[in-house]
Amino acid sequence: MTELVSYIPMIKFFARFLGTDAEVILYDTKKEMVVLIENPYNSEIGVGSTIPDLEKKFLKQELYKEEESIVNYRAFSSDRKKLRSATHFIKNENSELIGMLTINYKVDELIELRSLLNRIISGSEPIQYKGENFYESFNLSFEDLMNNTIQEALTNFKVPPERLSHDEKMELIQMLDEKGTFLLKGSIAELAKILHTSETSIYRYISKL
Repeated sequence: MTELVSYIPMIKFFARFLGTDAEVILYDTKKEMVVLIENPYNSEIGVGSTIPDLEKKFLKQELYKEEESIVNYRAFSSDRKKLRSATHFIKNENSELIGMLTINYKVDELIELRSLLNRIISGSEPIQYKGENFYESFNLSFEDLMNNTIQEALTNFKVPPERLSHDEKMELIQMLDEKGTFLLKGSIAELAKILHTSETSIYRYISKL
């Protein structure tokens, strides 16, 4: 904790500047607990709470050895609000991981605004395209919906998923991001499996959007 004290004023500054829609959390990775939280979304999470599952996954996969930060990944708050998130890995002078700084930003209203702009630009009448794959989603599980969305996006490319070029992967990931695919739990792992790559690589592509 002593090593993380110097970060507290900066974190409080970030929280004040970004406003109440931004939750800013400092974790002690050695104790795997929250040491500071500003603008909390959940009143049950506070100093001393354990690190959430997603951040634990970052630790387990040792992403901090490959990346300084993971940015622009998608998550849900405890009340199911859609979030755009980023995590920075804090290291000491010996390059040892001592903490993580996570910023979660609510984007529901921005998504609604984007949807409104799309309706204004494209109109609200449905357009039928030959060869388009339509499916009723009400009876699909999240996993089915995720897989269908990924497979449908892949039909835009003429090569097997594992042979996509860097630019094609970027195009695919942008398409999936615009559909909200990465808000679904397990989507990163599923896409990584389909593309025969690592989850770290998928996070890296998303951070470039």
